[in-house]
Amino acid sequence: MVQQRKNSNLHLKHIQIPLDDLLVQQITAVVDRARFVYLKQERPRQKSLDDIAYSARVIVEGLYQAYIGRNKKCKLSIPTSKSGYGKKPYQISTHSHIAVQRVLESLKYLDWIERFKGFKNKDGDNIPTAIKAKGELLDAFMQLNYVWREMGPINQDVIVLKGYDPKTRLKEVISFDDDPITNRWRKNLKKYNKFLTQHAICLAIENGRLNKLVEQMANAKYELDWSFGDNKKKPRTFNYLHVQLRRIFARASFAMGGRFYGGWWQFIPSEFRPYITIDGLPTAELDYSEIHPRLMYLEFKQELPEGDLYDLGVTFRGSEYDKNKESYQSKRKVVKTYINALINDDRGRYRLTAEQVKIINMDPKEFEQLVFERHPILREIKGKGRGLAFQFLDSQIAEYVMMDLLAKKIVCLPVHDSFICQEHHKVVLENTMNEAYKKVFKSSPRLKHSEEFLTDFEPAFYPSGQLDLTYMKNMYKDSIHNIFLSSYLQYQQRNT
Repeated sequence: MVQQRKNSNLHLKHIQIPLDDLLVQQITAVVDRARFVYLKQERPRQKSLDDIAYSARVIVEGLYQAYIGRNKKCKLSIPTSKSGYGKKPYQISTHSHIAVQRVLESLKYLDWIERFKGFKNKDGDNIPTAIKAKGELLDAFMQLNYVWREMGPINQDVIVLKGYDPKTRLKEVISFDDDPITNRWRKNLKKYNKFLTQHAICLAIENGRLNKLVEQMANAKYELDWSFGDNKKKPRTFNYLHVQLRRIFARASFAMGGRFYGGWWQFIPSEFRPYITIDGLPTAELDYSEIHPRLMYLEFKQELPEGDLYDLGVTFRGSEYDKNKESYQSKRKVVKTYINALINDDRGRYRLTAEQVKIINMDPKEFEQLVFERHPILREIKGKGRGLAFQFLDSQIAEYVMMDLLAKKIVCLPVHDSFICQEHHKVVLENTMNEAYKKVFKSSPRLKHSEEFLTDFEPAFYPSGQLDLTYMKNMYKDSIHNIFLSSYLQYQQRNT
């Protein structure tokens, strides 16, 4: 099996293609060169010519998407070995190996790419060849800047089933036979993806902060707020065009996992989510509070304990517990992470980090004892990985919420057990989330409202107190948020 090391490169297999012809001139130049060489060497076959045209479009588009990610280290990974292409789940089935080779030769001839040869690392992993735009192609990308584009459907199945090898801990995509349920899931998600691609979703932050965010996410030790397990830390790419979702099931079972993954907003640090805009409008996020601990009690048919499920009853300096104030806020975050890790960890090996121990200011064994006293059920499910079963349940809720709001033409961005919508639709979202939970679990949820919408483009003032309009206008005018949103609004005007 071909494996890849952790890096922030885009991969040929996952490039999404837009519906426009924005790069048609560059693609045509690559195709013309590849066809010229091919026609000189062999008798032309239409399928081969079509394969070259398709691979040229995807590779040029991939180079552009690597560029707009604003990470200078980001490249486009392209397997050059024949073993990387075929019908097996880990291979590329949408491209011909020969066509890819011809396109790469054309790009090299045009002097449009910098090539980084693949190799086998010290762990024995095959690291594919990677390329990066340069020369006239890079100049063309720089002139285009970061524009909004309506993307076509992703070229992979949106319903993904993964197996799991407990020895190697590898999670491989496996094939499955469709039934009416998987067909319905696929139909719903394709419909929702198409809806998402018709909207502009971005962050109202200035370029300097955006660059720092990209750099933070590209670090090999980057860690997601909601992730647990072996694949917790790895670099991530950043791209406003990545809005389409896939539903990923686990342990070779359609009753495990099933959450929606792929939207760029899911992979940014949670403190940046209040800056999200949808079609230029401010947003709000609503969250199912304590959802997995609550599902744990529902599964065991036990009554929920009173109060905050992440409150262990330990007071700080004699002050009354308040989850919204320090130091309870930071301590509660550790408790939340620990409890959810116990629910999700299927090997019972989760341990607090040194930083977490410092925050709770308590011996880890004493802390665990307090957790078990608060939630005795955790003793029974520790190490059994019940989180994947709970994820399937919350994915059912997510699908209900997404499809209900789609029928109302309201954009809703899932982050597993929370949802983001335009601020003026918050009441509709709240009602739908309550309705979905009651439908699936026959009980009432507890919803948590996020902090208010934030933006870097607030009024700026001189030391004298006078409004600095020039600074404000320039900062917003040159921002990626404005450039991306403006291109979206121009597209809407042209097509109405």
